[in-house]
Formats: sequence, structure tokens, C-alpha cells
Amino acid sequence: MKQDDYFLKQIDILGRILGRILSDLLKLKSKGEIMDCIEITTQSLKNELDLNLNDILILNSDAFIKFLLDEKKFSNEHLDKLAEILYVLAYNHSSENRINILEKSLLLFEFLNKRSTTYSLERMARIEKINEVLNQ
Repeated sequence: MKQDDYFLKQIDILGRILGRILSDLLKLKSKGEIMDCIEITTQSLKNELDLNLNDILILNSDAFIKFLLDEKKFSNEHLDKLAEILYVLAYNHSSENRINILEKSLLLFEFLNKRSTTYSLERMARIEKINEVLNQ
């Protein structure tokens, strides 16, 4: 029972960290501080979650999902926040990395669509927008 409490606490902490990173990213974006936005978010992912953006971008689809689920123990909520972080980052990143970041975000959104029991209009809108960009 004590071990279950520990894991629940760790999952809660992970969710709060992802939420804070997303919040900081959106604040910086709204202020127009795009370069700071990318740098701070990338650094926060590395420092807080030991997620190196460049390392996860080179993983193939299956390895990417497996890494997040098995190694990082991400829940659906965590995956959703990470997908949103990647989505916002992609639109503020150089064009050479934008496509790769969007593909990872799309992968997460689609994975969540298949796994979730509730329909999300926001998620579907994100998927449609990403597909429009990727199919140009």
C-alpha cells in the first residue's frame, strides 16, 4: 500500500511538472519571446524530466511511445501535456525541426485518440491542423 502511494505521488509530480512547463511555454509565447520559449522549454524537459528533445525526436514511432510509457511511466494525461508542449514548440521552432516535432506531437495525439474513451474536439482540431501542415 505504501508503495502504491509512492507511485501515485510520483505520477502526480510528473503531471504538475508537465503542466508547469506547458504554462511557462505559453506565457513566453504570448510575450513573443520565441527563442527563450524554445530554449527554456527544452532545458526544462531535460532538467525536470530527463527528456532530451533531440534524443526523442530521432526515435521511431513505436520506440517513442514505448519509451514514454515503459521508461518514463507517462499516463494519458502526461502524454496529452507532452503532445501539447511539442505542438506549441513546433510552431515556434525552425523549419528544419518543425516537421519532426509536429510528427511526434501528431503521433501522441493519435495514440491518445485510440486509447481514450472520451472524444476530444481540441485533440481532433490539433490532429487536423498538424495534418494540414504535414501534407503541404
